[in-house]
Amino acid sequence: MQNTIRNSIKLSGVTLHSGEISNVTLLPAAPNTGIIFRRSDLGVAFNETLITAKYDKVTESKLCTKIINDYGHSISTIEHIMSAFHGMNINNIVIEVDCDELPILDGSSIEYVNSIEKVGIKKLNANRKLLKIKRPTLFTINDSFIKALPSNNFTIDYTIVYNHSLIQEQSYCYQSGDYYKYKNLISNCRTFGFKDEVEFLKQRGLIAGGSLNNAIVLDENGILNKEQLRQEKEFVKHKILDFLGDIYLLGYPIIGSFEIYKGGHRLTHELMNSIMSDESNYSIVEEESIDQKRYLNTYNSKRISAII
Repeated sequence: MQNTIRNSIKLSGVTLHSGEISNVTLLPAAPNTGIIFRRSDLGVAFNETLITAKYDKVTESKLCTKIINDYGHSISTIEHIMSAFHGMNINNIVIEVDCDELPILDGSSIEYVNSIEKVGIKKLNANRKLLKIKRPTLFTINDSFIKALPSNNFTIDYTIVYNHSLIQEQSYCYQSGDYYKYKNLISNCRTFGFKDEVEFLKQRGLIAGGSLNNAIVLDENGILNKEQLRQEKEFVKHKILDFLGDIYLLGYPIIGSFEIYKGGHRLTHELMNSIMSDESNYSIVEEESIDQKRYLNTYNSKRISAII
């Protein structure tokens, strides 16, 4: 079934790029609402404050994911909260924000996950719809690539490559399961960066809110943070966290297999555009029909076995 949250949630924190304090309220929503952001700080008509979380609303993908509405109002750094919604199967929710960026919190999605767990998930009286990949789709930039393939489940095979002794080539294969799997394996993996790059960005007036409290920072000798790695392969797992958030902008949970090499926000966004550009690439199905098909296959197998 489709899901929402049982009660409202309030969160606050510094934003990564502007360094401002962002106040967020998550509100339950009715079936088939989808995921909608609302800029509560804008003194404009209500409909102008709404920004739908969809792939065709992406306007920037260099350092984060930013979406915009038809009136020019935007919200950025949405990938971590979208990842939490995807991992916890939240299909309908409204996110009120009092500025143009979500808080970075600790650089992962664990605080969103814990908050949703605390209030609980509410099942709604509507079947969940899924997007099923029907044909292979590939997008490449130089030696980086992302590939979507038909599958009977949702799998992410991700590889990153960095010239650092703690990373080098790091790979991880994640297969979607219940939200406890997402929580335990992915949700607490933090964003990361390298000291020289962080200093360069700060000098340009970017990542004003970035600190050791919301990112892993590496120098040539190792990690600058007092807290060491939370998980084995935390670096590539954070990339999977981001991917889960970005790919959820397709508007549905997905049945398909993804292979990603040296990926990032832009690759994922370009892949989504490629998939959705041709209706033969995908189909939208109700989960009930999938469950019925599995039941019939199991029933028929048992029936054939009994006859034999």
